[in-house]
Formats: sequence, structure tokens, C-alpha cells
Amino acid sequence: MKKLLEIRNDDELRKQTITKVILILLIFSLFLIVRITDKSFFKLSFYLEFIFLFITTRFYARAYRNKNYAFWGITLLIALYIFKNILNFTFVEYNMLVLYIAFLAAIFLGINAFVMSSPLYYPRVQWWEYDFRYRGELKGTMTYDEENVEVRLADLRRNCISILSFDNVDLGREIFLEIPFGSKLFTLKGQVQTRREVIPGRPVHYGLKLILNGAEERKNLAELKKVWKMHKKANLRRKFSEIKEANEDANAV
Repeated sequence: MKKLLEIRNDDELRKQTITKVILILLIFSLFLIVRITDKSFFKLSFYLEFIFLFITTRFYARAYRNKNYAFWGITLLIALYIFKNILNFTFVEYNMLVLYIAFLAAIFLGINAFVMSSPLYYPRVQWWEYDFRYRGELKGTMTYDEENVEVRLADLRRNCISILSFDNVDLGREIFLEIPFGSKLFTLKGQVQTRREVIPGRPVHYGLKLILNGAEERKNLAELKKVWKMHKKANLRRKFSEIKEANEDANAV
């Protein structure tokens, strides 16, 4: 499986590996304790459930490591498995130990999902919108090594930012961003932490950790977030308005 995402921060990778391993251990501990409680070993259901968990956690670990979008579907499967056990041992067969392990597994699953939802790993890109006129991206300029490159701001959350660019930028490089909007010019500084090339020939997704050194920069960032959200909503309204006008013109003819 091709690794689509390059990550700079080795310490962050180690932390992610630890939480992933703990989650998998908790899932199999939950499986064994439930089977011990029900006294249902070496039955067909035992083997089928074990195979299901083995395959699911294996693909989960691979998707988690490579940051593939299959991660979210597998996370949903694991969440349903944990939730089923929580409901069963809360309302049908009450068992405090099973519930304790199930809730621990749910917590670690939630932690992993929260970490992965960062713009560094899984930016919220409007992939369904093929017409770039209606996307919520803001145009800007990236500056590094005295080079100015056009970029698009795709996601801005949790003091991280995702930008799209055709240029090749090394991981760990500090860059400056200028995002003009109306009469306002927003300036940001960040360090490239991740790089994802999904389709050859299309822009590369770069995940930047923003460098915020003072209250003025944080205020500037908060204002940019408002502008970005407003721009997304305005583009969506414009799209439906133009579609409505086109339909009315077609009906008039």
C-alpha cells in the first residue's frame, strides 16, 4: 500500500503508535473478557469474531500508519463493536469490568480520531466540488527562500493550516503566507509538518503548524478563521443562486 503522507515529527509518530497499540490491546482484552463472561470459547461465533477483529485491527493499524482515508470507515466499525458491548453489558448483562475496558477503548478510539482529524493529516477539503469557483479555499502567496508561490488555503483549525500548492517544499521548512481578502492582508508563519500527494498532476497538500509568538498574531488568526468560514458560506450561496437562475432561464426558454 502506497504511503501517501509524509510526516516530519518523529515524536508525534511515536505517540500515535503507542495510542494505536493500546487501543488494539484493549479491543482484544474486551473480546476475551466478554467470552470468559459468556463462557463461549471455541465455538463458531468465537472464531468468526476473532477473525473479524484481527482483520479489522490489522487494516486499522495500516490505515492509521499510512494516513489513508479508509481509516475513518474502519474507525466507525470499531466504534460500533465497542458500542454494542457497552449497550449489552449495561442493559442486558451488567458487568463492571467489561464496561470499564469498553469505555477505555472508546476513549482511546476517540483520542486517535481527534488527533487524526487535524488539518495536518486529514484536511477538510471539498473534494465533491469540482468547480474551483465554488470551493471555500482562499487564494494566497507562500514565500520561502525568496520565492513567491501561489497557494490555496484549504483548511484552518487547531492552530494548523492546510494549503494546496504545485511547488515542492521540504518537510521542516518555515514559510510565510500572505492571504489577501478585500482590503485586508493576513500574514502567517508556519512550519511544514506533513505533505500529501493524492493524485499526480494535482496540487500537493501541505500541513503546516502555525508559529504564533504573540497576542497580535493570535488575533490575526482568529480574524482569518472568520473570513475563511464566511467565504465558504458565501461561495455555497452563490453556487445555488446561479443554479437557480440557470434553471429559471431554461424554463423561460
